[in-house]
Amino acid sequence: MPGLHAVKAVLSATVVVPNLVFERHSGFCPDRIAAQLAAQVDAHARQEALGYYPALEYFRDRDAVDDQLIAALDQLIWLATSLVREELRTRLRPLFASVQIQSMQAVAYSMPQVRPGQPDAAARLAEHLTANRARFDLLLTLLRKGGDTAGLESYIKRASRRHLSPAFDTIEIANVKVLE
Repeated sequence: MPGLHAVKAVLSATVVVPNLVFERHSGFCPDRIAAQLAAQVDAHARQEALGYYPALEYFRDRDAVDDQLIAALDQLIWLATSLVREELRTRLRPLFASVQIQSMQAVAYSMPQVRPGQPDAAARLAEHLTANRARFDLLLTLLRKGGDTAGLESYIKRASRRHLSPAFDTIEIANVKVLE
């Protein structure tokens, strides 16, 4: 009779935190802050004739955008990523023997995929700069009878989505990889 085997898997996903959470905990509306910040970033990119929108880090040492807007965004991102960490641990811990957060990044801190000349550039930039999205990689450990890992990736996707869906507006699972 085969014993229990620990199987490790990596789950990569992006989640969207509901706006109600921000209203309840901070009083800031992430959409409004993102729209104001996007307008300033867009104006700077057009004034400097940039063919792209720089990541937010670019603006920390420049007077192109309001420092208070960036500070407010930082607070909202801290709130969002803290909530995401807590929800990942509490909702996935019953499913897996261990849940380790390998990396977490607020999407707003990444390089925008939109360019100034594209249609609806300012609106898409504002969506990108909204503090409600976080991308993460988890290292999960499952205990399984025997060494068979067939269908395990599909199970991890379904179970993770089912357990996380009450906490988030959307869940986009980019990848699940079982490590051997």
